[in-house]
Amino acid sequence: MDETGTGRDTRGTRAAGAAAGALFALTGGLLVVAVAAALLDRPGGPVLVAEADRPVLLGVSAGLALAGAVMLRSRRQAVRQAAAVGLVAATVMGVTAPPTLGVLADPFPMREYDVPAPGGVARRLVVERTSPLFHPVWRIHVDQGSFPTARRWPVATYTDGDPGKGVLDARWDGPDRIVLVDVDHTPRTIPLAPSGQPLARPW
Repeated sequence: MDETGTGRDTRGTRAAGAAAGALFALTGGLLVVAVAAALLDRPGGPVLVAEADRPVLLGVSAGLALAGAVMLRSRRQAVRQAAAVGLVAATVMGVTAPPTLGVLADPFPMREYDVPAPGGVARRLVVERTSPLFHPVWRIHVDQGSFPTARRWPVATYTDGDPGKGVLDARWDGPDRIVLVDVDHTPRTIPLAPSGQPLARPW
């Protein structure tokens, strides 16, 4: 092999090593986030922690990052090239797959609510659906405060298999009361403490 080819291989090896190091660091960071979020997520805890408490997503991402790092550290050029192609493909799929799968799984998704409290109070009433592909779960919560220090208070959780549970409408009845209209068209008023904590349950 000529000097040009040798230099190219050396640069490629260094680039692969740098990318592998970054992926190892990413793996560690994802695992730290997963453990910290699981330990710190609690009623009234920070919204940022609650949003990060997604163990399946973080675990799968960490596993893929670790696999890519190991492949990039391989001494075989073919393995490193395959890892590079796989990382590019994973990036493209990661960007395009979620919205596509979401539409295919549920072309008419249930409406989600994100309603600010009246009177300029820093509170939001949120109804969100998780796990849209299999056995969806709806979570209702009140976010108290403003980003990045907002705190989250759970109100209720239900699935599509829970009889009599569901939300047809979610709104505020003043800055310290929320109203949830269930599937029987029954409005349920829930008062909130000054901290934003719900003082009753809808079901």
